[in-house]
Amino acid sequence: MTDTETEALLRNWVPRAVAGEPHAVGVVVRSVHPHVMRFCDARMDAHTRAHTPVEDLAQEVCLALTRALPRYRDRGTSVLRFAFGIATRKIADARRSAARSAPHVHEVAAPGPEEAVLDEELIAAAQRLMATLPEQQLLVLKLRVMQGYSTERTAELLGTTPGAVRIAQHRALNRIRLQLNRIEHADTARSAAR
Repeated sequence: MTDTETEALLRNWVPRAVAGEPHAVGVVVRSVHPHVMRFCDARMDAHTRAHTPVEDLAQEVCLALTRALPRYRDRGTSVLRFAFGIATRKIADARRSAARSAPHVHEVAAPGPEEAVLDEELIAAAQRLMATLPEQQLLVLKLRVMQGYSTERTAELLGTTPGAVRIAQHRALNRIRLQLNRIEHADTARSAAR
């Protein structure tokens, strides 16, 4: 269900949920949950995810929403946007918590010179491969992977559908992955030949 469809559904159920009707609260939370999951997933980095899984964070957001519903007042912001506001605060809390639990610098082994060169070569190869992507696929990767936009927001920005965005992202990543595997296999074959 798109954000717009969910917001239309919520218009009927939110007043009843605010009034404390248990079934309505359940409908609101079930309707909001998938959108909160996508919102959190698009905005969490790998370190934060390792510390707090997206599913757990989305559950926390829905629990906070349930507690906040009796005090919710429609001031031009939908409950979905209200939930995104809660999610933004929960993501910030998770990032801070993950940063506090990060290993100390002396506990992390710095890459040696060989690893650093290989990493730089791999990054340079990925950048060259990205430059060969069709424009639409490149834009999708920049918006989804680099900027962290949701599929729906990326579709809005590009004037296409979320399904087309997912297909373009899938094709672009597969194309890059395939080329990187070829480069890696060629490097391995050259090393073995020496």
